Amino acid sequence: MLNNYQPQPIKLIKITPQATGIKLFRFEFLDRDFGKNFKFSPGQFIQLSIPGFGEGPFAPCGDSNEKYIEFCVRNAGRLTEKIHSLKNYSSEDNGNNSRLLRCPAAASAPRNDSCRKNLLIIVGGLGFVPLRSLILGKEKFFGKDSKFQIFYGAKNPDEMLFRYEYNRWRENNIELRLTTDKECAGWAGCVGLVTTLFDKFPPAENSRAFVCGPPVMYKSAIAKLKEKNFADEDIFLSLERRMHCAVGVCQHCAVGPYYTCKDGPVFRYDKIKDIEGAI
Repeated sequence: MLNNYQPQPIKLIKITPQATGIKLFRFEFLDRDFGKNFKFSPGQFIQLSIPGFGEGPFAPCGDSNEKYIEFCVRNAGRLTEKIHSLKNYSSEDNGNNSRLLRCPAAASAPRNDSCRKNLLIIVGGLGFVPLRSLILGKEKFFGKDSKFQIFYGAKNPDEMLFRYEYNRWRENNIELRLTTDKECAGWAGCVGLVTTLFDKFPPAENSRAFVCGPPVMYKSAIAKLKEKNFADEDIFLSLERRMHCAVGVCQHCAVGPYYTCKDGPVFRYDKIKDIEGAI
């Protein structure tokens, strides 16, 4: 049985800039047998550690079937600053090794069932990070015939994550709708909060909704979903911002009777809507 407290060494093999202060990092496992057997579900978090600089929970955002693992990281503190200082690995440079700590199994993004096969994703800013793995695994999790809609809001076009992949997603039958907080030079798309997209692009019938982004976005998104007749049990919320130790020890992520790291970080709305301070 895998030990959640036993770190696994990984090495950096690719860096892809995303936006100001945000990069996509690709790592591979030094223990190839471990890498072959390592799987994660969309919405799960993993502890990433660099000895001497700390550790923190990060959402893997690549395809869980690949032999490598990817994290999209904003430079926002001591650990992330160190991660951003890393360079692509080479045989002459052995200083890029980090450690990966497995996160315990957690609730993942909603999958389809016989009654509801479609998915509406409402996302803002960095909330797109944990959802990329769900998008890349669309057919695996929802099937070829499912309808995928994404409503994504960002401060400006340059802050939109994974934008170089949008055309490929659309070719895979994904309806991607974008909006910026304010009018921007050269931007001809929608302007306003992400909830403004609901009135321009009606959600598909028989859909479940997944919401991830800044906490201030949640209440307005839920109100809009209820206006569109989404049932409480068809709304899923990611509370990943509460994560800290990721293994149920520190209690920083407690939400009523739940631990975000062990019982989430994705929760069905009807399970937490009556818990004060949950959202």
